[in-house]
Amino acid sequence: MAADIRVITSADLDVADRILLAAYGGGSRRHALASYLVLQPDGWIMTYVDGAPAGVAGTINYGPTAYIGLVGVDPAYQRRGLALAMMRHLLAWLAARGNPVVLLDASVAGAPLYERLGFVDDEQTIAFVRGDHVHQPELQSAHVGTLAAADLPAVVAFDAPIFGAARAAVLGQLYAEAPARALVMRDQAGQISGYLFAQPRTIGPWAARTPAEAEALLGAALALAYDQGPSVMAPGANPHVAGLLQRYGFSPSRALRHMRLGGDGPVGRRGQLYGLASFAIG
Repeated sequence: MAADIRVITSADLDVADRILLAAYGGGSRRHALASYLVLQPDGWIMTYVDGAPAGVAGTINYGPTAYIGLVGVDPAYQRRGLALAMMRHLLAWLAARGNPVVLLDASVAGAPLYERLGFVDDEQTIAFVRGDHVHQPELQSAHVGTLAAADLPAVVAFDAPIFGAARAAVLGQLYAEAPARALVMRDQAGQISGYLFAQPRTIGPWAARTPAEAEALLGAALALAYDQGPSVMAPGANPHVAGLLQRYGFSPSRALRHMRLGGDGPVGRRGQLYGLASFAIG
């Protein structure tokens, strides 16, 4: 078996999407992958076996930490060591750039591979989904408003210690895609105390200083329209998020293992993080 690994370009998106659909099922991930390529053009790879595309994986390097995601192999090429080869390639790529900590959210099937590479469990990341016909609790707050472009640097600064790294490119990209769906919370002094990005199918990233502020943001977000769901990918380390989401009609759908390679312990303040941007990029 001759296998080689190449960086994905925009011309590869349809092929990469077909591989991920075969590997994972569900809907198309083409739009998400296109967004990730903008964020990290050199971080997303495809493996070829005898010239045929067979696997996809990628990473976003945030500096102090990185996320690996969308590690998928076409079922016709599974159990040939391709996922391991792609992971080793990405880890070497990150090590060459001095990245000290790598994070990912692993399925039950994928976790043994990551354990083999030295990843350890920090906690779980739990996916919650809201039904289509759920009673909408009325909750409005004068302290929640639409995010302005001028507020983005302050939101990035608020988010950085919670997420564990500054992710201006991610938040800026989400804002550019749908500025009317970016929400911000301010305290009595006018300082930012929370934010939420309502993606078409996902609520997140979403962070807040207190549970009450997180709830006010959620109430405003649920007044918006969604393509489906919506879903929330919530850190298990947050002791408030499960109860909050369940009060608003969300139910847990699956749990992934939040795993780490490097560092001395969990990254960021996940007790104040209520929703991820995605499983692939944190």
